[in-house]
Amino acid sequence: MCQNPALLLRLALFFAWLPFGRMGVILAEATEAGTTVLPATVMPAVVPPGSPFKVTYNWKTTGRLPRANTVFVHFIGEKGDLAFQADHVPYINTDSNMWTGDIGYTVKGTVPEKAADGSYKILVGLYSAAGREILAPGQGVADAGDRRYEVGVIKVDHSAPKPKPDTEGPVTLDLSGYKITFQEEFDGPLDFSPWGPGTKWIAHTPWDGDFGDAAFTDSAEDSPFKIENGVLRIEARKEQDPKDKWKRAWRSGLLASTDSKGKGFSQKYGYFEMRAKLPTAPGVWPAFWLASIMPDPREGVVEIDVLEFYGHFPSSYSSVVHVWKPEPHRAAGTSTTTKLNQVADGFHNYGTLVEPDGIRIYFDGVEVWKTPTPPEHILPLGVLLNLALGSGWPIDKVPSPTYMYVDHVRVYGKK
Repeated sequence: MCQNPALLLRLALFFAWLPFGRMGVILAEATEAGTTVLPATVMPAVVPPGSPFKVTYNWKTTGRLPRANTVFVHFIGEKGDLAFQADHVPYINTDSNMWTGDIGYTVKGTVPEKAADGSYKILVGLYSAAGREILAPGQGVADAGDRRYEVGVIKVDHSAPKPKPDTEGPVTLDLSGYKITFQEEFDGPLDFSPWGPGTKWIAHTPWDGDFGDAAFTDSAEDSPFKIENGVLRIEARKEQDPKDKWKRAWRSGLLASTDSKGKGFSQKYGYFEMRAKLPTAPGVWPAFWLASIMPDPREGVVEIDVLEFYGHFPSSYSSVVHVWKPEPHRAAGTSTTTKLNQVADGFHNYGTLVEPDGIRIYFDGVEVWKTPTPPEHILPLGVLLNLALGSGWPIDKVPSPTYMYVDHVRVYGKK
């Protein structure tokens, strides 16, 4: 989840969540100008005021743009008025080398409570301090003028049924053909070290790519980890007296199951699960994720973000599958809608079933998303979990200390 380039993706995944949300699937196809906009869709297409919905944005580009742009999304009422808008930062900065090829992400939005019934045109575009970018409208997209492009329609209807949270679906996870291959129940002292070797966990990413606005502490004397009654507590807290100006003002904790030489636990396919209770203050960024073991000379580096929770959005979390190598980077992602603060109301199981033909994400055994397994997934996956802060959001409202609780981490393989 948290290789440094991935920060850009998480940041925008939830910069994309604003008061009325993302309204469509926006597909882009490469052109000489860099981006062609194709039609949008809404899921669901008709919603009552105050309800959640989902949008998938997809872009296919020929290369980085000359400047970093924001996406604007305007919802135009039947009288031609700007009824509401939902500008957001793309999940990968448009002026980076990763703004190339296929790019896609799904985010959750919410219809304003005061939205009037009716149809709203969805107009999109890219803008920066230098102005709006010229884009090429694809088939089914109308050029609305002023460098705005009509990509679809969203309907608001007070009589429409309110969508249920994704987490309220049926339990479908079946592990009857699997056995446990890795297990951490936190029943004894935590077996960790800064970098290994020979410990069950290390306290940094294996590639030394720590991230976020809190330093990941590896000292046993000042450990952010504490085990009580079979539960791991990860603490984020402010430092009282940083020793030098380069030290971060906060410190927290991360655990990884492999070290920098690829030693430790990893597995290519199977079911990976963390049972946890999360903090929900604005600015927290807890996660459970998997990453290809490195170093390896082969071209194929994949990352699966099972759970990334952003405290600014207490009724959803994100899941993303990245392909980092071969370049250019590409990704697919989604937002899972929950009840308000559901992730903090108790312990829940966050899991993924990784198979040759597909990756499925689960919440308490409920399948909330599936996506094809990328062909670049050729290496075993290490397990990582952390309590990070920030991801582009201010952390001034994070209480010190703040805690993430983990009941277990389990991995299953086929019998």
